[in-house]
Amino acid sequence: MRKKIKAKWIIKVSGEVKFLVKNGEKVSRGQVVAKIKPKIIESFNFSEFLGKMSQDSLDKLNEKFKNTWVNNGDLVCLTGGVFPKKICFPMSGNFLGIDEFGNLKIEKVEDKEKEILSPVESSVLKIEEDKIILEFEAKEFKGEGLVEGKSWSRGEIGEINNLKDLSSTIDGGILFTNNLSKAFLLKAEVVGAVAVVTKTELSESIDVNLPVLKIIPDDWDELLSISGEKSILINSRVGRLLMVLE
Repeated sequence: MRKKIKAKWIIKVSGEVKFLVKNGEKVSRGQVVAKIKPKIIESFNFSEFLGKMSQDSLDKLNEKFKNTWVNNGDLVCLTGGVFPKKICFPMSGNFLGIDEFGNLKIEKVEDKEKEILSPVESSVLKIEEDKIILEFEAKEFKGEGLVEGKSWSRGEIGEINNLKDLSSTIDGGILFTNNLSKAFLLKAEVVGAVAVVTKTELSESIDVNLPVLKIIPDDWDELLSISGEKSILINSRVGRLLMVLE
């Protein structure tokens, strides 16, 4: 019987974050653990005017405004010449600076709030400023990553090898297959598979944007004998499949 292991999942967050859980709390799959308003950086090409300024002048502007809130229409500076032109901030936000090419950069927080969900039933191990660390029990199946990547899925485990059986029903799921032909894997990507698990070696290089994990035949047989819906994490970069114990 394969032993249980304690596994961790790190959810990174950035922007204005509101955590909805606390350390040690049990969370269910799909539970909202945080809400964020992401930060985005907008770059404005003012090289026609700012690119002609001396580095000393740019340094003074950056020193004056950097990491301060600016408002749309506020004056940045006046250009030189007989008829100086006003250069104003094109949007409101946190001013990040002007680079040597005359690009003015401003950071803003998006108005739309985004929910961050737990992909699995777990416990909150630790909350930090920029991440939540979840811990859960799982069975580990080790293998070799043929195409690197990481992906979660929830569904039943079953083998599909024929092109005609590969349909949109696999959308969001992991494909268990021993058909690694180029046409088959490309169709898997098109119909929405999020990862591929196999016991077969790749016979040719292939350009597919899915994690592909090869495991040993004994593990393959054990996986295919498992019934019911399961939450599974594929991490082909480190060569492992984690099946969550619920």
